[in-house]
Amino acid sequence: MSSRDDLIARLEAVLYASGRPLSLATIVAYLKLENEQEAKQLTIRLSEIYEQDGSPLEVRHLPEDRVVIQLKIDYTKEARKFSIRPLLTAGPLRTLSYIAYNQPIEQREVAVARGSQSYQHIKQLVQMGLVEREKGSGRAKMLKTTDDFADTLGLSRDRSNMKRQLRSLFHKLETEGFQQKQDKQKEQ
Repeated sequence: MSSRDDLIARLEAVLYASGRPLSLATIVAYLKLENEQEAKQLTIRLSEIYEQDGSPLEVRHLPEDRVVIQLKIDYTKEARKFSIRPLLTAGPLRTLSYIAYNQPIEQREVAVARGSQSYQHIKQLVQMGLVEREKGSGRAKMLKTTDDFADTLGLSRDRSNMKRQLRSLFHKLETEGFQQKQDKQKEQ
């Protein structure tokens, strides 16, 4: 194995194990590369390898020189069936969706809408790096999603664009749910 092949294999291992976007600077430091340009060239090569092989994985280049390995959207439905456990259970996922759609939003407003359990959900979402708290006026705490949230879901970091994307996604999910109910009724 050539040293370049070894670097690509190590890059793949690092990106896979991290499970989140990594900056080119982090990749440079970990792989002991010369500079970020070298790291970018390796990520491009890894992306080409996935494409040539017809892999269900892809290397996504994100804003601010960050990179992530993720499953292509076309394969998420199949993979979901075999996932050991979801990243988030239904409650925290609904709280996250509420925050993402209404951000920036006061923490107490989330609690009113989602119930007192939302405080625990928010704590979990902050620990996961999906939501951040900021001091609002007085004692209020404002919530908004992080750039990692947007990058992980392939959404725009711009709040108004993100809201449009989420509205479209929610509509798609509602349509799929309705279609599944109709299919089940036809089977019976």
